[in-house]
Amino acid sequence: MRIEFEDGTLLLRDAPDEVPYAEWDDRVDEYRAQARFYRAIRDWAGAWDDGVAESGQLELHQSARQEISITDEARAYPDLALTPAVQIESRDYQQAALNAWRDHGRQGSVVLPTGSGKTFLGIQAIADAGVGTLVVVPTIDLMNQWHATLTNAFGDQLSAGIGVLGGGSHDVTPITVTTYDSAYRYIDEYGDRFGLLVVDEVHHLPAPTYQQIPEMTIAPYRLGLTATYERADDKHEVLEDLIGPVVYEEQVDELAGEYLSEYETIHLSVDLTTDERERYDEEYQIYRDYVDSHDFDIWTEPGYQEFLQRTSYDPQGRRALIAKQRAERIARTAHKKLDTLDNLIKRHHDDRAIIFTANNDFAYDISREFIVPCITHQTKTDERTQILDRFRSGEYSMLVTSQVLDEGIDVPAANVGIILSGSASKRQYAQRLGRILRPTDDREPARLYEIIAADTKENYVSQQRRQGVTSSADG
Repeated sequence: MRIEFEDGTLLLRDAPDEVPYAEWDDRVDEYRAQARFYRAIRDWAGAWDDGVAESGQLELHQSARQEISITDEARAYPDLALTPAVQIESRDYQQAALNAWRDHGRQGSVVLPTGSGKTFLGIQAIADAGVGTLVVVPTIDLMNQWHATLTNAFGDQLSAGIGVLGGGSHDVTPITVTTYDSAYRYIDEYGDRFGLLVVDEVHHLPAPTYQQIPEMTIAPYRLGLTATYERADDKHEVLEDLIGPVVYEEQVDELAGEYLSEYETIHLSVDLTTDERERYDEEYQIYRDYVDSHDFDIWTEPGYQEFLQRTSYDPQGRRALIAKQRAERIARTAHKKLDTLDNLIKRHHDDRAIIFTANNDFAYDISREFIVPCITHQTKTDERTQILDRFRSGEYSMLVTSQVLDEGIDVPAANVGIILSGSASKRQYAQRLGRILRPTDDREPARLYEIIAADTKENYVSQQRRQGVTSSADG
């Protein structure tokens, strides 16, 4: 049997009828399989043994493993002998995570809190696997950060340097970092070039188009990294087939104190003004009347999707959606939130603080009101880099942002977070909490404030996103 890589698939020439994971292709009169089954098919044929434990799907065929003569023309990735240039001793949980991943056949995901060193773990895994590696990340900013880190770790050991695929660059080398979008575009071309697939922020991978990235690469080793594995739509369940199971997990509370800052979350509630209350109640009632007059369950994803579909053709539904958005905006931008923010800014004038909002307009309003630098999706890369550098140096002690800093950007350490508005996502809340947990020299506890408008839907949103995270104070 000869295995070939062709356009993101495996072409199995002269394969026996019992070859697993394959389907007959009438166009070429041969069996064909998804590229991700490269290791499993070789294992079935008795041609895979790297000295680590097999697990998952590979176990299905071990009892019936047979010796089949194969010619492997699919593999185009090199073996690499790499040693991280900067020898930093792994923390106990990082070493435990690496060991767990290795014990699972170098396949699976590791879940660690923001700020706990997931990138460092990725570097250790690359050195441990010792094969050509593709690192996939969600944003160009994160791609540039990984490229810099990989260059520091391995750049001198690779004649071709660290490759970049995305952001206007198309340089593919034995160790390459790319974005999800670029990987999806080119994986059918380069899926045979890498033996290890590292997927950062792996919770993004279940998107239908992104699933093709692990499906169309032969990489026998796979590592997913994230602080927030589970998705509200339960689509994280597909990751076990694409990457492997969760092999190691640590929660924020388990690392706080020794490896991350101790922290407290403080829940503050403010009243709407009389005018805000009247407008909020009027708009929210329009929305509720429409929802209550229909059978869909608005608190479930299918029910909410049905509501959104109706708004596309039902004028009353469209009016209800607009009313909902107006009510949410009134609550998000409540006037007394700014009064509370003013008090917190004065209280923490000597601290390093990040103010989080849900939309750009409110972030810019706060920036102008309190003369605080602002970062949104509209902020150009050079300006964003300058602001973060000044925040890191202490020239700026405070900044305000919309959702752009929730993940995917290396944010300098802060010890105070102030949430003025956000979604019900536990992932977003965990990411924001993680921004303030990097330990400081004084070992003072970090504080995450959450300011919500009383007697509004923000109460429910707050309860949803805080599930699983201890709240130590309310006001």
